[in-house]
Amino acid sequence: MTDQPGALALPTPQQGTSLSLQVNSVDDLQRLARLFAASGLFGRPGTNPDQFMAECAIKMLAGMEAGFSAFAGATGVTVINGRPGFSANLLAQAIKRHPRYDYRVLEKTAEVCRIRFLCRGEELGIEVFTAEMAKRAGLAGSGGMYSKYPEAMLFARCLTAGMRTHCPDALGGHVAYTPEELGAQGQVDRDGMVAVTVTEHPRPATLSSPEELAAGAQRACEARGLTPDGIQALASELSNGETTILAALPANILARLAKFGVTAETAARCNAAGEAMTVPADDDIPAAWAA
Repeated sequence: MTDQPGALALPTPQQGTSLSLQVNSVDDLQRLARLFAASGLFGRPGTNPDQFMAECAIKMLAGMEAGFSAFAGATGVTVINGRPGFSANLLAQAIKRHPRYDYRVLEKTAEVCRIRFLCRGEELGIEVFTAEMAKRAGLAGSGGMYSKYPEAMLFARCLTAGMRTHCPDALGGHVAYTPEELGAQGQVDRDGMVAVTVTEHPRPATLSSPEELAAGAQRACEARGLTPDGIQALASELSNGETTILAALPANILARLAKFGVTAETAARCNAAGEAMTVPADDDIPAAWAA
């Protein structure tokens, strides 16, 4: 620990080790976040590397306030709408290392999880979360994590519910939620955390000829349900109205389209816009046609 007011001291990962990493200022946190972000091990920055670095810093800060190391915060915390969600493993650690709180797993099956919460050895209460409760909450969809790892998912929900009821101060002021409980979108792992996958950036346009890029973009757009008129509308949208020809778009845009295609929402919007583009306005119809 440090005597400097406002300093955030990261706990040592193991009793008796010499490591004692301290963050005494925003500059310290920024340098640490830059290191984590630059490693590429915690996801890839999008179009705004500064924002990605700030996200790393916020995750580490939330973890440190809850008593975890910077690395644990970067890997085990996800902030959603300003609220941090913690992995079930971090939540379990928070209880086990607390001077007053503890818990005992009474039952952990694919159908039910029951946990007894203790304070200085005395029972505070028993929390229960069942597969039926998960179904009522709309969590146990076909093929989801509740189908693949029901024991782990029920344990995570039972643990957070019990912490909020019986030991709400175990996280240093943060509320015990997993990211899944906060509405995390995307792939969720067995701890309720959003799974981070490290992917490579799209290949530079110089690795493909313009014809190959255009053909790949065309195939990807058609595979997403874009009509010919919709593709023209997409080209117009991406070029700010300068062209309706997909192949005339810049190489970097074509490369991105070829790799990722478009969303279903974009396809529907552009198809509708394409249809509107091909229907002449009433004022444009020759008088002879209107007879």
